[in-house]
Amino acid sequence: MEMKVKPKEATAIINSLVSGVVPKIGVQHITVGRSNEVEMVLNALEEVKNGHSMMKLWIGDYGSGKSFMLHLLTTVALKQKFVVAGADFTPHIRLYSNDGKAQALYTALMNNVAIQTKPEGGALHILLEKWIEQVIVKAATTHGVSLVEIRNEQYFTLVQDEIIKTVNQITETGGFDFGLAIIKYYEGFIKSDDLLRKNALRWLKGEYTTKTEARRDLGVSEIVNDRNYYDMLKNFGRLFVSIGYSGLVINLDEAVNLFKIANPGMRQRNHETLLSMYNDCFQGKVENLFLNVAGTTETLEDDKKGFYSYDALKTRLKVNKYETMERRDYSQPVIRLMPLSHDEIFVLLYNLRTIFNFNYKCEVDLSDKDIHTFMEEIYNKPGATEFLTPREVIRDFLNILNILRQNPTADKQVLFDEIKIEERVEDDEPIVESEEEIKQRRIKRIEKQSKNVLLPPEILEELANILLDDENLLKAISASFNNEAGMLVASEKRLIFISKRRNVKSFPYGRINEMSYKSGPQYSTLQVVLDAEKLNIDFIPNSRIKQLVHLLEAQIDIIERKTLAAELKYWEKEIETPRVKAQLSRMSQIAYMIQEKDHTAGEVFAMRHTDTVIKLLQQLKALEVSGITSGEILESRNRIIASLDLTYQAFENELIRMFQTDMLDIDAESMAYQQSLRNRGLINEE
Repeated sequence: MEMKVKPKEATAIINSLVSGVVPKIGVQHITVGRSNEVEMVLNALEEVKNGHSMMKLWIGDYGSGKSFMLHLLTTVALKQKFVVAGADFTPHIRLYSNDGKAQALYTALMNNVAIQTKPEGGALHILLEKWIEQVIVKAATTHGVSLVEIRNEQYFTLVQDEIIKTVNQITETGGFDFGLAIIKYYEGFIKSDDLLRKNALRWLKGEYTTKTEARRDLGVSEIVNDRNYYDMLKNFGRLFVSIGYSGLVINLDEAVNLFKIANPGMRQRNHETLLSMYNDCFQGKVENLFLNVAGTTETLEDDKKGFYSYDALKTRLKVNKYETMERRDYSQPVIRLMPLSHDEIFVLLYNLRTIFNFNYKCEVDLSDKDIHTFMEEIYNKPGATEFLTPREVIRDFLNILNILRQNPTADKQVLFDEIKIEERVEDDEPIVESEEEIKQRRIKRIEKQSKNVLLPPEILEELANILLDDENLLKAISASFNNEAGMLVASEKRLIFISKRRNVKSFPYGRINEMSYKSGPQYSTLQVVLDAEKLNIDFIPNSRIKQLVHLLEAQIDIIERKTLAAELKYWEKEIETPRVKAQLSRMSQIAYMIQEKDHTAGEVFAMRHTDTVIKLLQQLKALEVSGITSGEILESRNRIIASLDLTYQAFENELIRMFQTDMLDIDAESMAYQQSLRNRGLINEE
């Protein structure tokens, strides 16, 4: 059968494979030996289209075709009207982090959003405009305005309300800011404000790094960050389905970079995030999502650093013990990619020769018999068994075709004889850093985090020794402690003083009981009560002390917000609505009293209320910050306050019920006590 390859596909295939990478388009023309996997993908996509979600791990050795399968899956999914987003894990792109690496994963996925008409990626703005167009039509129909007139600025609030209403229906966490960014995108569209559209798209892609900048540009209260990026992905998934797409396919390649994470705690948290996504997919917590992860055998099975090092993942990802090379189970989460047979390699090379000739509009002198000869030569070379992969075979084959195309008189047999199998240094091998390299990497990270403060070399070196890999530096100020000059450093976990003589004093936020400051003519003194010990840190510039104290209070709040009572106390300070502030003060007292009276009852009480209450408060805070006063926004605000009113009543009733139970117990105990006194003649009968 004649191969129907397009010129653009042919060029992409040849150029990519010569460079050792998988082409983004046209992979269906070079697919051989994967019919069972393709059938599995088609069945899986059909399930996802019907509202289910799933995760597949594509596992294979170096060069076995993992990336190829993800690209093939993309091609198949696009034809089934799925939205596809893909990204590679790198040392700077992860599932979990606290320094922007997880946010970077989200941004990479958003930049690579693909649809059938734009398979190379960059389709997010197309999808947004398509969705907004649907909302405009709905608003016009609802309010009886023509499709032409409703695009005028005078009807902006009608479309704005419809956007918020629709977003509330399809989102969960972070829905308000998500909707507000889309509103700003639409506002920029109708006002021809390219900067506003660009900023809105930046927010939706997770490209803002500070809330201050995002609030200034868009009026939002939150940004996409390491903590909420997965919620935003789910929001987009539901939005794509609402437009009419079948679902969202996410492809994550090079999972070996999770295996390479040096810090055990950070590596485990990445594994925990993967587990959370796995559970969401198979427990029905998310719909129309197909998540694919590709990695090496070591990435999966290594008991010290692989996915199997995390017991909860190991139990879920154990391969069917009855599976063999001949008996395959494609229904399980882990799909092992078996090597291609020699017959399949021959078909692949045959197809590549056809594509090569079509691309260069030539007829290279290489017959079918020559392809067999090439294969015999390359597979019989020393080292072929250990080091030869389809990637090397393809690259050598295309290199020979290129030589023959440009040098028609070249001797094919001589070229075949010159083939060498080189022992490869696998890029899947973990990179082992020397102590000095680790130190210099940490110093560079600290210098970047210290912003405009120039830290002395001795301070930098000491911080490199004591800061944890997942501990970020927030502020550094010159100060004095115990009559020694040095630097006062605030991290996410503690306050640290380092003298010029490298004496170190650490103040963990969880142990700080009190904190205040006294200002002098030029310098201030920070007074800290650490457990029962009172400490003074002197010579802090007056211009820096207030910022420092506010920062420390915020970090202490984060550390202390472990109980429901503390969480409610925090939100009492954040919320501006007076009625809700008063309720939060009382609710915090009630939660504390219940916790003190009965620890077990307190835990149950917190589990019952925490998640929903915090989501309501986050949404209310976002509405307060936005400043939007449209009818839909006011209605949302009133609904939230009404829900909090009911929550407040529930708190009061819970406490009353607990006291009523206690009183019954006390009454019964009191009566028994009185009777025992009467029986012993210690009190008179009445």
